[in-house]
Amino acid sequence: MALDPVMFSTTNSMFHAIANEMGTVMLLSAYSSIAREAKDTSTCLMDPEGRVVAQSVMIPMHMNSLSMAVAGLRERFDLAATAPDEVYVTNHPYANGQHLHDIIILLPIFHGGTLAGFAGSISHHVDMGGGAIINANATELFQEGLIIPPMKLKESVAFHGGVLEQMLGANVRAPNLVLGDYRAQHFACLRGRELLQQMADKFSLPVVRQAMQELQAYSERFMRANLARLPDGTYRGEDFCDPLKPGDPPIAIRATVTIQGEEAVVDLTECADQVAGPVNAPIASTWSAVYTFFVSIMAQGAPVNDGSYRPIRVITRKGSVCDPVYPAAVRSRMSTCYRIYSALRRAFADALPEQVAAAGHEATTSVAFSRRTPEKYHVYHEVLAGGLGASMHADGCDGVAQPLSNTGNTPVEVMEVDLDFARVRSYGLVTGSGGAGRHRGGMGIRKVYEILRDDVLFCSNGDRCEHPPWGVQGGGPGSLSAFRILRDGQVIELGAQNTLMTRKGDVVVVETCGGGGWGAPAA
Repeated sequence: MALDPVMFSTTNSMFHAIANEMGTVMLLSAYSSIAREAKDTSTCLMDPEGRVVAQSVMIPMHMNSLSMAVAGLRERFDLAATAPDEVYVTNHPYANGQHLHDIIILLPIFHGGTLAGFAGSISHHVDMGGGAIINANATELFQEGLIIPPMKLKESVAFHGGVLEQMLGANVRAPNLVLGDYRAQHFACLRGRELLQQMADKFSLPVVRQAMQELQAYSERFMRANLARLPDGTYRGEDFCDPLKPGDPPIAIRATVTIQGEEAVVDLTECADQVAGPVNAPIASTWSAVYTFFVSIMAQGAPVNDGSYRPIRVITRKGSVCDPVYPAAVRSRMSTCYRIYSALRRAFADALPEQVAAAGHEATTSVAFSRRTPEKYHVYHEVLAGGLGASMHADGCDGVAQPLSNTGNTPVEVMEVDLDFARVRSYGLVTGSGGAGRHRGGMGIRKVYEILRDDVLFCSNGDRCEHPPWGVQGGGPGSLSAFRILRDGQVIELGAQNTLMTRKGDVVVVETCGGGGWGAPAA
């Protein structure tokens, strides 16, 4: 017998409250600015089969990829045979993970000796070893850091100073930050375990498990109903990642979407071949970008979980930039993921003018500074915002987090407190960077850093330095992003992917692009 509407609504709210409280615990316990301030971390609650039931409202790329990560674990382990004192850990991009900096933890939840579900967390860590915090020169995964294959371990081995924790701390530049965030992930999962057990105490485990199934089925029905509202047919869109080197051809991302009834098939087989650089997107990241697009055009009101993804099928070509062959580098995969997302939006821009805005910054523009002293490594990492594309209804938003990453602004004061070798000289909007139109695109941001000591390593990744965000319905394109160093009166123009040593007195300028405009500008 189905749950009555009151019980369904109550359990739905409780599942999401648990996931969000896990996220709060993670943020309050984290050590690094990338987790604590930028909030590059996510949490979720899963059923006994490892299927997502509820997600915290945090990073879309993380949340919509956790189901695939667990599917990778399920291929190797019998989740039903999990013991109460065991835990699953991985960061392997070629086992349905994201990139090496994203560690995934899955903690079982038992109630009365029966497996009730799992508490999951994924967090971006400021360093995982390898050639640099952001190794723009990487051509293989091995150059990007420590690989943690899918593992089932005793909690005492994974945490509490156990072997895995020791191994992790010995292979990174900032073990205090990395281990602090790693333990915060564990704390978040422990809180999720405690809260779901309390929920089972209140309602009984059979009711909780039935509520999980009904919530997933409801989300599936909701997604199918939204897909059914789209006209049947084939939709095509394309966009381009910046080339790895000046003069090289751009990296083409082409999407063909077939809508038939209440199902969607996304074909990415025409995307460019994988590249000898870190912008390749592992398959779980590709799926997550696709899922996020479809969730973004759904009518508001439905929870997003494993059921939401069931009507969507993704086809890729092995060896492409959207499904690379191991061990291709993937550290800066978000460049490709965002172009998948924007190609899908371009495919539907004419068919769904009220729902699909012009292209925006749509890149993860990451900036990192590090310096080694005799005592330790000092590291800093943040993600910069940009302009959103204009819509039929309004101008694009200025200087905000982008749709796949949704990271928070890192206050200037954080860098001043954490570092003595770099500071922020200025931080503001780039006037006029939004595309012209009946509604203008949102403005990008400019952040200027001053280097205060020699031997500071500057790392970055991003996109849109050569291919600006496109406008729709006659709207103009947004500006280009830019990376440059001011040194001794000279301007050194850079691409988006950088790993280079700076000097005392250098000024590093990062500009993110504005969004495209909507509609032809008024005469």
